Amino acid sequence: MARTEKDRIQFIRSSLQQHTDFWDELRPQMRRYRNSYMTKFYEDMDSADADSSIRVETADAYAGIESLMGSLFTKYPSMEVAPDVRGNGDLIVTKTVANNWLKNCRTQVESGARMALIYTHSFLKLAPRESNTLLGKVALRAVPPWQVILDRDAADWEDCRFIGHVYYISVDEATQKFGAKKWNGVAQKDYFTDYERNTDRSYRSYGDQPDLPNEYLYVEIVEMYDFLNKELLFWSSSYKNGEELLSKDAIPVLTYDGRPLSNLVPLYFSRRPDRPMEGYSAMARIYDQCFEKNILRTFWANAVRRDSRQYIYKEGSFDEEALAKITSGVDGAMVATDSDTLSGLIDIVPVVPISSNHAAYLNYIEADLQKGSLTAGFTRGEASKATATEVSALMQYTASELGKMARDRDGTLESAISLYIRMLIPLIEDGESVVVRTEEGAKAVTVSRLDADWTFYATDGGGTPMSDVLKKQQLIQLVPVLGGLGVSPDKVRAEVVRLFDLPPTFNETAEQAVPGDSAISQVMASSPQPEVAVSDIIGGA
Repeated sequence: MARTEKDRIQFIRSSLQQHTDFWDELRPQMRRYRNSYMTKFYEDMDSADADSSIRVETADAYAGIESLMGSLFTKYPSMEVAPDVRGNGDLIVTKTVANNWLKNCRTQVESGARMALIYTHSFLKLAPRESNTLLGKVALRAVPPWQVILDRDAADWEDCRFIGHVYYISVDEATQKFGAKKWNGVAQKDYFTDYERNTDRSYRSYGDQPDLPNEYLYVEIVEMYDFLNKELLFWSSSYKNGEELLSKDAIPVLTYDGRPLSNLVPLYFSRRPDRPMEGYSAMARIYDQCFEKNILRTFWANAVRRDSRQYIYKEGSFDEEALAKITSGVDGAMVATDSDTLSGLIDIVPVVPISSNHAAYLNYIEADLQKGSLTAGFTRGEASKATATEVSALMQYTASELGKMARDRDGTLESAISLYIRMLIPLIEDGESVVVRTEEGAKAVTVSRLDADWTFYATDGGGTPMSDVLKKQQLIQLVPVLGGLGVSPDKVRAEVVRLFDLPPTFNETAEQAVPGDSAISQVMASSPQPEVAVSDIIGGA
């Protein structure tokens, strides 16, 4: 039985309502994570309830997230392309087009990664845009998780029955995209703005706002990909109270084998074990420790300010002029008393120092913060008493843990590039071609050269700054062994130049010299190398 428009609208409304309820419950938690990262830990706390006049906040939440960000990103992202097994397409053109587009996407990729660490996950959205060049007709934007409607029952992204995106566009843009309609425009709302929770979004009334021009009024759009029926639906509660669809079309972007694709790519660093489509925040691992540390430091700050020199004196022993001279000190304070317990005319008020338990508790907090972070202390510039062997072991562990996150990042980029190529194909008009500069010279970008079953691989391959350091150390140690294995010095030199990012002229100069005089050859020949079998190396390891 074919679905009616009423069935489609009901499907969108129910999916949107479940999505809204889910993220409404998480809003306070997400807001706390964001405030902690932005060093605004106390922003949502009522100052009237505070028992202290001074509040101190540390930057541990920011340091925890940014240390991961700094450890995840090295160079500009780029891709390698595996050829189509059928021989279709042009691999060089596809690789050039992909990398030309990807090198301009680093900022958005980093924004998506940062949101995935602070919140639960994030998305990268590819969307057509106006451009005078073919390669600029697809834009990439980072999207927060609360804007994407997910099939949370799915076991994997490819198993999702539907995917939706909820966003705002201006009334003028909505008219340009969907035609002249009677829109009920509203002021754009932010997820973190406190507002009354809506129990029935489908029939809420926004009211007229004639004081604002269309440039400042927005329409909420739901862009829904229904994979079961291969339909792309657009709907808005701002048009006829949501009783009609804005548009219904077949999903325009397909894989090489004909499966429908949405224009969203997920970015997860951690997932709930029982619900793979729900992410897990890296901030959640350290938030409690940041909370405790801020409270403790605030207590200390106020205690230190109360730790001043104060005195008591026997009432009637000094006149006002004499007291004025005694109390002329900056931090001196005189308190009159009629007690007979004074040892003299003036005595000192004892000040009890802060208990040593507080310092011990702070050490426990710091230890918990370290356990909640994937990075070792020395990666953040902290000095340690560890031996070289221990530091090497920590580097191996840190590189492994960060490598898992880097592979997730690379997987997202590979999916984004694959989607970009599939989106670009319908945008190429008949007879239209763009010439790009490739390693084989200038070539035209045509549908026949892009339309193939490509497999993309990120060149970083899970690479991080820490893993790059390890690779460099291992290569230097392996240079003599490679000579024993019979590896050409020229090939070893080329790998050294690539890994250490040295100028390409180093290779050109070496090629003109006598091979036996090269620096690599001298290093290999510095100590006699017996013939080494690969099995011996593996067995020795």
